[in-house]
Formats: sequence, structure tokens, C-alpha cells
Amino acid sequence: MSIFKLLYRVLRVLLVIGAIAGMAYKGIIREDFENYKMHAIPALMYHSINHTPDKWPAELCVAPEVFEEHLKYLKAHDFNVVTTQQAIILLKSGQNVARTVILTFDDGYEDNYSTAFPLLKKYDYRGNFYVVGKDVGMTFNKDGIIQYMSFPQLQEMHRQGMEIGSHSMSHDPLAMIKPNFLPWEIYQPLNLFHEKMGFWIAGIAFPNGSFNDAVIAEIKKHVKYEYAYSGVPGCNTLKIVKDRPFEMRRAGVYDRGRGAKDIEKALLKCYIFGYLEEKGIPAELLDRTLTFLQETFL
Repeated sequence: MSIFKLLYRVLRVLLVIGAIAGMAYKGIIREDFENYKMHAIPALMYHSINHTPDKWPAELCVAPEVFEEHLKYLKAHDFNVVTTQQAIILLKSGQNVARTVILTFDDGYEDNYSTAFPLLKKYDYRGNFYVVGKDVGMTFNKDGIIQYMSFPQLQEMHRQGMEIGSHSMSHDPLAMIKPNFLPWEIYQPLNLFHEKMGFWIAGIAFPNGSFNDAVIAEIKKHVKYEYAYSGVPGCNTLKIVKDRPFEMRRAGVYDRGRGAKDIEKALLKCYIFGYLEEKGIPAELLDRTLTFLQETFL
């Protein structure tokens, strides 16, 4: 894309956002935004629930005490924390889903079992864990010891109401993989998890949010898959679930040193992105625009 086309798209997005902001200032769309939240469910993405080891990128880790602050925030604000499959049922039933949220965890780190799982149970919440097939039960000494959950641990979590899903077999960005390798990346976790744990998984989270038309086409060949998470921020609505179930929306939660404010900001980002998408601004374009502005001016 040329710089002129990109700038034109940025300007278009900013003009629409400016118009909506002006309407909001006048109070015209406040009620509309609150009505939107009644049929929109954010999904939030975590990785490791641990203090950041040396040489690890900070965005991969949320400290346990901070994660508990996030859960306390959700409890204090009466959020209903559900699995993705439960969320899909709620959306299809047409129920009011205000203050409903999905918590997801990528990669399958062992601290998801030893730390996140007990905290979720403490608050009577459900989590969604997307696991890299080849890493299950493994321990690696790479920039420090990295441990991954085992099949018995995943099976126990599943029995206690957590949802287990795929994060592909290798964690390589799926849009970068040659088409002849996609069946192994996408289909093999279905077989592996069923063989080792005795149940079929229903969802996949794309590593690094990477996907394209070929990836979507491959997933559609395997009827056990009901949904997939893209790397696009926003909210999940009935329209997303019906028309684009393999491009579900979610946003990352990171430890910025602000405690509960970090999850509050992530939720607000989901709602704003989702609302603007419903008003005609593609979430992908909005995300690219904000990234461009941050990299250019901040």
C-alpha cells in the first residue's frame, strides 16, 4: 500500500471518529453505545501469569497479584466471565450480555495451571486456554526455564469447567506457512487432544493473530472447529458469530503498572473498536491506523 493511500485511510478513520466523538459530546450516541454493549462480548488475551523472567518480553507476563486485581475488578463490577462456547450460545439466544467477558490464555504455560486456574476458581470464573500442540508437557531451557502444561493438567481443567483449545501445532504464524503444511498445523491438534484427553476441542487462537483466506479455508474443512480468534481487537456479536466465526475479536491485557486500570482500558478498547466497527469502520483498518499513528508520532 502506498503512503498516500495509507494516509487517506488514516484521515478517513480520523474524520469518522471525530464525527462520532462530536456526537458523543452532545450526548447523542451515549445511549446507543450502552445499547451496543448489551449485545457485545469482549474477549481478553493473557499469556503467562507470572513475574517476567529475565530476557522475556514484558507483554507476555502479568504478575499473579496483578491478575488477581483484574479478577477483583471484574467481580466488583458484576462481570459474568464465561467460556467462548458459552458466549456463542448467549449471543445466539439473543440475551442481554452486558458485563459479560471472555478471558483467554495463549501458549499453554504451566503457570496457567498452577496460578491462573486456582485464581479463576477462587472467583468462580471460567477461562479459555489455547495450547501449542507440540509443547504440551515440555520443559525448555531457553532464556530461562519454560514449562508447559501437561495433558493430565489440561484434562483436570476441562473437567472443572475451563475450555481448552488449539494454538496450532508449532506456534508459527499461519499466514506465513506453505499451504501444504496447514493441515498439520490446524488438524493435528484436533486428533492429538482427542487422543490424549478424550474430548474434541472447538476453537483455535491464531498464533500472533496471523491468518489469511487460505487459513480460513483450511479450518472450514474440519467440522469440529466452531470458531477461531484473530488478532483483531473489538467485541464479539451475533453478526461476528454468524458471519465471521473464524475471525472472532479480542484484545491483549498487559501489565503496565496500573493494576486494575489495565483491564479497564483493555475492556474499553474492545467496546470502542467493536462499536466503531458496527458503525462502518473495519476493525482491522482502525487497528492499523492506531498502530501507524503510534509508530509515527509517539
